[in-house]
Amino acid sequence: MTPYRHTQFSVLNMILLGLPMIWTVWGGLFLGIPSPFNFLVLGLGIFFLGLAICFYSLKIEVDQESIRMAFGPGLFKKSWPLAGCTAVRQVRTRFIEGWGIKLTRDGWLYSVSMPHAVLVRLKNGKAFILGTDEPEALLAALLEAGLELEDEPA
Repeated sequence: MTPYRHTQFSVLNMILLGLPMIWTVWGGLFLGIPSPFNFLVLGLGIFFLGLAICFYSLKIEVDQESIRMAFGPGLFKKSWPLAGCTAVRQVRTRFIEGWGIKLTRDGWLYSVSMPHAVLVRLKNGKAFILGTDEPEALLAALLEAGLELEDEPA
């Protein structure tokens, strides 16, 4: 099996998280918000900067033993043994599900953009969803790793 590695970068996340950071720091420190609030504003700016750094990309790797994913520099990462997975299928996430790390109707979602994703079914019946900008390649790698193609739900 050829190992699969792909990193998806999210310019949208950088914009959506970077703009509030710039706005809070600029507005708080340079536009005259009273000084007792400067620490709060600076704290919010640092918070948004931290989110931007953590969620600017999603790296997915598949090899003969496991599926691994990591956001940004790897602060949030997870792996699943292939032996514990049974089936996969390509899915589209809904707008309300968005991106990030969250519990959806089908299982945990790990994504930096939408709507393309691949759902992986576990042997215990649960599932997780990996967002990707190349769903066909990820699906092919998982099928090559020995997982079966799951039928679409009715």
